[in-house]
Amino acid sequence: MEQESLYERLGGVNAIAMVVDRFSDAIIENPKLQENPALREWNDSGQLAGLKFMRTLWLCQEAGGPFEYTGKGMGEAHEQLHITSEEFDEVGAEIARALDHFKVPERETQEVLAAIVARKDEVVNPSP
Repeated sequence: MEQESLYERLGGVNAIAMVVDRFSDAIIENPKLQENPALREWNDSGQLAGLKFMRTLWLCQEAGGPFEYTGKGMGEAHEQLHITSEEFDEVGAEIARALDHFKVPERETQEVLAAIVARKDEVVNPSP
């Protein structure tokens, strides 16, 4: 018997989009993440809807779903934001809170967070 993918266990695109929507809004409101002037400027740029779409595509792909993320690499996408390790961890905490809000089981939560953490070096130390 074939094991369900993380994508399937999370509930598919609609469930993933709801989690992305929640944590994306929380990131914008998080005072710790508003201290970074580059993040604050981006948050005020009016591009959040498109970012939510791209985050949903990325997470669906990472979870083994039938979608292909076609956006920038993580390093390139975050290069101008100068994200610190602490800020990255705070974003991870917001993602964890969103998963918890939707009562995502521990196994799936850990798999999602592992996919995020695997990109930390790309985001915090982007190559020029």
